Amino acid sequence: MMLDLRPGSVVCESGTGSGSVSHAIIRTVAPTGHLHTVEFHQQRAEKAREEFREHHLSRWVTVRNQDVCRSGFGVSHVADAVFLDIPSPWEAVGHAWDALKVEGGRFCSFSPCIEQVQRTCQALAARGFSELSTVEVLPQVYSVRTVSLPPPDLGAAPGPDAGPFRSGAPMKEAVAPRLDLRTQPIRPDASCRIAGTTGPWTTGTKDECVATPTGCKKGHLSPGPEGEVGGESMSNCVPEL
Repeated sequence: MMLDLRPGSVVCESGTGSGSVSHAIIRTVAPTGHLHTVEFHQQRAEKAREEFREHHLSRWVTVRNQDVCRSGFGVSHVADAVFLDIPSPWEAVGHAWDALKVEGGRFCSFSPCIEQVQRTCQALAARGFSELSTVEVLPQVYSVRTVSLPPPDLGAAPGPDAGPFRSGAPMKEAVAPRLDLRTQPIRPDASCRIAGTTGPWTTGTKDECVATPTGCKKGHLSPGPEGEVGGESMSNCVPEL
């Protein structure tokens, strides 16, 4: 929701970790979108790549084993959104800007410590991101019960990696069998409190750069004897119509 994702979106993510967020992103952007996920630890990257294959999701995700703060996401100007869950997200803000499309995109970072949030917001503002916002996630009371849900229809085309989903198949054909209450009774509702620390989510927006004869609204200038402003020229700005 914070990243405005939809089917067809291209997303860059780091770190991959257990891949739980990656799976959620893939289900959101499929069948025409793609996820580029970067994991620093080699073993975690290999494990995530293996699980994506087992779950027949490989066609929608590219896993890279590298340091996103030093090497970036491995792509430039293709992403609609960037999500970070790393110890020092402020060090990857520049790479996030480069990965996002020239016409703009959304940024989101999860950090458990307010000091991380402060440094990330400073880096985002310095880089030119706008609409900066931080939302604190607090523990809530949940009602726990067992339900039967259909498997997701990702609209995959027929193929060796298509998995259990068929393109255009009606959802009713994929509905899971009903529970046999004689052997699998539904548990009664039970309220429980999920313990844990708060988790601030910081978001920002990369605005579109529009090139004009004298410069763009981000302060980038045409290459000239005086050099470039902010280390960037207007080569990646959208021409003014």
